[in-house]
Amino acid sequence: MKTVFFLILSAFLSAGGVSAEVDKDALSKLTARIGHTFWSAPDKRLVRATTYKKGNDAAGVDSQQNRSNEKIALRYASAKEAGTLAVPDWLPRGSMVKIHTEQGAFCYIAADEGSAVESRKAAKESGKTREQTGAPVLDFCAEKQLWPDFIIVEIYYYAGKVPFTGLTLEEQKTLFAYAMLYISKRE
Repeated sequence: MKTVFFLILSAFLSAGGVSAEVDKDALSKLTARIGHTFWSAPDKRLVRATTYKKGNDAAGVDSQQNRSNEKIALRYASAKEAGTLAVPDWLPRGSMVKIHTEQGAFCYIAADEGSAVESRKAAKESGKTREQTGAPVLDFCAEKQLWPDFIIVEIYYYAGKVPFTGLTLEEQKTLFAYAMLYISKRE
């Protein structure tokens, strides 16, 4: 089974279906360390999607504890690169969130935490329905908000054998690079 996985992965990578950012060796090493399943199947959920900007030092300008830059520097998502987001405790770090906008789908990795997402203040104050006021809050690192305040996102829960916080900086970077490949395969 393992051989089949690597053959399929190798064929896909050599066919030019992956961006230059994904290092085949690093991906193989990461797979050997955390297992073949990086994320669960997607779970669609209504969330209150807020945004925060990163500072010049790649730390969150709104982060009171300034714990945003533990290993991976905060980053905005692009069409080819995953960004970061702050999540409540129930969503494990390393989880991936796909959000659809008029400009396309963007991918974010849960790499930050914050008291604002735990308190759900944004949802409680701006929600118009019971479903909206009860929605979880996810805080996306983005220069500007490209989506409505309340939106259904796809959540892929992190399923690696090693906790995301236990990964090295290089392993986290590989996971970020692979996230875009994973999302594009599901489109």
